[in-house]
Amino acid sequence: MKKVLKVVGIIFAIIVILTVLFLFMPRIEKVSTGSGGVALKEGDMAPDFTAELVNGLTFTLSEHSNECVLINFWATWCGPCVGEMPAFERLKNDKIDNLEIICINCREDIKTVDSFVKESGYTFNIAYDTKGVIGNDYPTNGIPYTVIVNKGRIEKIYVGAMDADSQYKEYLSAIKECLGE
Repeated sequence: MKKVLKVVGIIFAIIVILTVLFLFMPRIEKVSTGSGGVALKEGDMAPDFTAELVNGLTFTLSEHSNECVLINFWATWCGPCVGEMPAFERLKNDKIDNLEIICINCREDIKTVDSFVKESGYTFNIAYDTKGVIGNDYPTNGIPYTVIVNKGRIEKIYVGAMDADSQYKEYLSAIKECLGE
């Protein structure tokens, strides 16, 4: 009986450890299994949108049809989203020709986004999507959700994020591939 209880205890411990690892281990996927509409996939044309930026300007994707555009969906309450943002600032500071970066906040109020941007000091394009209109055209099963668009076509899709340094390297590699470098 003691051997049976010991085996059951070991099996239970293994199940608990695997469950914790599955739920909390940072991971990045290169596919989207969207839930809000038809899932986008690499090779699809990127849905056009116009977004109001924190700096008062607007950003329209189709106006950047000859460029590589990194589109990121995020929220202030999302730890991995906030954690990868230094990667976008670093990419912006790299001053890569024919690259645009836009990070679209998911359904938070303008005051929350403005406060976050003021506090963090980020200078890349950050947009509002308070009603989720843009997000509905880019359905995903989680954030951060990053789409790299080359001349209007989706080249790479990422769901999730690791640390900023890892994301910087991953995105830089995809951007260089996108730009033919």
